[in-house]
Amino acid sequence: MDKYIGFDIDCKKTVCCIVQTGRKDRYMTINSDIESMRKFLRSEKQDGSRVEVVFEISGQAGFIYDSLIDYADKIKVANPSKMTWIYRTAKKNDRIDARKMAVLLSIGEIPEVHMPSKEVRQWRETILHRKKIVDKVVMVKNRIRATFKGHGLSRPAVKGGWWKKSNQLWMRNVCGVEAGICDLWHLNFACKNEIH
Repeated sequence: MDKYIGFDIDCKKTVCCIVQTGRKDRYMTINSDIESMRKFLRSEKQDGSRVEVVFEISGQAGFIYDSLIDYADKIKVANPSKMTWIYRTAKKNDRIDARKMAVLLSIGEIPEVHMPSKEVRQWRETILHRKKIVDKVVMVKNRIRATFKGHGLSRPAVKGGWWKKSNQLWMRNVCGVEAGICDLWHLNFACKNEIH
């Protein structure tokens, strides 16, 4: 017999609702660590039942999905913004949310989020991490340029970009400090008198 399980996961606990045709709904509260979830799913499969699980998308959804994929017959990750009948109700708690997700799963109406493969998600994280680093570098360069402009130096000494080697040397000389390009961001123009 198929078991449809809704997980309402928060940082301390996971509320589980097990929905089966012709049986009363069952509830359990377990810890939110992966091993507790695996143990729970193993116990639900002991009677030979087919187990399907649903939980809401979150920052840890990929990790949870990868960790539980071998312990359930099917796992779906739900899009909570498309489950308006859960969120537009006055009566709301973890048990109710878990049950509503399990019921939606049992009737095939869960608004599912596509879960890319682990490799694709890792590739996307790498690209996002690189973008964040590049954005920080650009921010630091803009701050340095703004600091120079704020002290009346609106153009570098040598024609071209601010970050040419010759202009990096010029910036160091203006500050009167032996600093590398990585150190320029924290210079607070202690040498203001030399500039004016």
